[in-house]
Amino acid sequence: MMKKILFCCVVFAFFSCSNAQPETVGENIFLEQQVKDFIAAHPDWSTDETTKSATTDKFKHQVINWSNEPNFLENMPLQLKAIIDTSINEQSLKIAKFNAYNDKTRIDGSLLNVLQLEILGIVSPTQIKDLTVGKNYTLSGTLYKQGKRAAIQFIEVADFKGYHLGKYTFAITAFKNIP
Repeated sequence: MMKKILFCCVVFAFFSCSNAQPETVGENIFLEQQVKDFIAAHPDWSTDETTKSATTDKFKHQVINWSNEPNFLENMPLQLKAIIDTSINEQSLKIAKFNAYNDKTRIDGSLLNVLQLEILGIVSPTQIKDLTVGKNYTLSGTLYKQGKRAAIQFIEVADFKGYHLGKYTFAITAFKNIP
């Protein structure tokens, strides 16, 4: 009887531990998943110059298409680099400049560390009070100005491969601080 109870406890402990999934970097990050899927679909991307050029051109078109998706910025970690005074259509505005960033605490080989992205966020005076240059955030917003296809690049230098996804302007509707 005691062996059965002990056996049941061990089985219960095993199943309760096996259901716990470790949190992975990049989970539910729209852009990271899209780039991963594109890379997986084009494993010969950099085999020769002709293939590299054709695949990079496809990549540029895809990234522009992704920017039209409502979840383009979903969970994408960005760092506030600067707050800029500017005007659009003769109206004074504050622009918060956000960039993707390299984070040494991410898993080695994290795609997030080789993605480059610049977001110019149109922010309200109320939002400015809660933003700090150098801090990291996730953003929600509405696309205001799409990026240029020419700014999107596949970067390959020696063993390094990176992906510049361009520069976009968004009207920021919400942001969340990343601790």
